[in-house]
Amino acid sequence: MFNDKNYSEVNREERFFCFLLGHALLMSQQVRFGFAELARKKCNVVLDPDNLEVYVEAAALRDYWRDLGDPVKYTDEIHNSRLSVLKLIFEKYDVPLDVLDKYEVFKTSTNKLWNPNHWNEKALEEAGLGRLIEVKWAFNAKPDILLISPESMLVIEAKVESPEGCKADAEYKQFQTQQLIGELWQLLIPQFKNKKLANAILNVSSTHESIPVIKWSEIMTLVDNSEVDVFTRSAMMQLNRYYSK
Repeated sequence: MFNDKNYSEVNREERFFCFLLGHALLMSQQVRFGFAELARKKCNVVLDPDNLEVYVEAAALRDYWRDLGDPVKYTDEIHNSRLSVLKLIFEKYDVPLDVLDKYEVFKTSTNKLWNPNHWNEKALEEAGLGRLIEVKWAFNAKPDILLISPESMLVIEAKVESPEGCKADAEYKQFQTQQLIGELWQLLIPQFKNKKLANAILNVSSTHESIPVIKWSEIMTLVDNSEVDVFTRSAMMQLNRYYSK
């Protein structure tokens, strides 16, 4: 039989702590202002604490692609909208648009343009288009937290126990893909285009050579000194287990 601890005392899920942070940011002015100052110092980005949007697991590329139209009711208008997106992506990678008609990897069996997250990696390699594989990775990824204010955005990849995501048989690196996601967002999404975008890693203690790191201990301090509810404060404080070893 397991012990009789409260579940919040044993929960190790990164998404749970991201949820707690998102909740704290939305409900607490103190947390918003404190985090904005932390982001300014650590990430050199100015977030407006009075006008802040909070998204968890932000699959913006897939969401905007789906908003181009219902794939079941595929029309010429939807096709042309998808085509305009792919054209911008191909221009970024110096790929001619006529590859869409040369290789089956880009279309379904009913001749609909695939969302890039469906592209077959092996087929791309065989077509000499391996450089587009990272686009598939970007469309598949969901940054843990996205914060948007009128002039800036902060993209956060959160870690508690797990290391940076990677694939043993590929060049995929999670933090590198996170930076590409930002580039594609600003290339393809008008609402994101003119905002300053910064990346950060939210981790227990580690540093990174190119991406600023915010520590969970700093988040705990913000939450502990705020008016958040008892459960959020208590659950967030469970992260102390990683600092008491």
